[in-house]
Amino acid sequence: MSLAHEFVAPGAGEGPVERWMVFLHGILGRRANWRSFARRYVSARPGWGAVLVDLRDHGDSQGLPGPRTVAAAAADLVPLVAAVSEARGGRVAGVVGHSFGGKVAIAAARELRAVGSPLDELWIVDAPPGPRTQPRDRTADRVFELLARLPERFAARGDFVEQLVAEGVAAAVAQWLATNLVASEPDAQTWRFGLDLDRIQALLQDFSAVDLWPAVEAEAEAGARVSLILGGRSEAVFGEQRERAEALARAGRIAVETIANAGHWVHVDQPDALLAALAGPDSAPVSG
Repeated sequence: MSLAHEFVAPGAGEGPVERWMVFLHGILGRRANWRSFARRYVSARPGWGAVLVDLRDHGDSQGLPGPRTVAAAAADLVPLVAAVSEARGGRVAGVVGHSFGGKVAIAAARELRAVGSPLDELWIVDAPPGPRTQPRDRTADRVFELLARLPERFAARGDFVEQLVAEGVAAAVAQWLATNLVASEPDAQTWRFGLDLDRIQALLQDFSAVDLWPAVEAEAEAGARVSLILGGRSEAVFGEQRERAEALARAGRIAVETIANAGHWVHVDQPDALLAALAGPDSAPVSG
């Protein structure tokens, strides 16, 4: 069983796709989170296309075997990358991941290099490569607690959003979570939250524990362009994580860029600045 995915390619007359960028969402997200951004990306970067992916246990990628870990989520991408080239030509040359997807991107880069499909570019958007100890932002924890005690069925999508907002969830976040609603069976007139929260929480727990700094440094040494993009108003990467990233940047091994006025959802808060980073003239691979 393969990951659910979709392609975003340049329009007619804009030339063939030579390289593909894989876009990975965060926890509780889905591939549609990147869709509008990806359309702008392929227009801004000639010769590139985008592959939008639903990671395991998210969106339409349900029922995949194996453990609920970052490593398993990364391993899912290896056959997908091979299938992309076979089906559409070109090669997967980069991966960009947000939050949970950022850590999956790091692990996937390591897996792909091991099977002879190394990346030119690795973009980590507001994700700590190392263990997430004592996180300052516990929004995800609060969302899981709330989802666990919500009713199993809702008469309308709007009822789900309204209840979340009444519990203190921001309207934009509630509407984003509502994209995971599915029609109830056998009664298609009601809606339920379509993700297995136990599996999602297991993925998040592994995300918080696993240390992928060695993989980040290995990618940089192997010649990939490794970039960590941070939201200026986010606290996802702080303390020792931030210090290690900045030390590697000073040594010229990775790039670290902070986008002002962006929170954790960098691609939503400041899409123009993120696009400038990903599609700018300095996006070519650099030696480690």
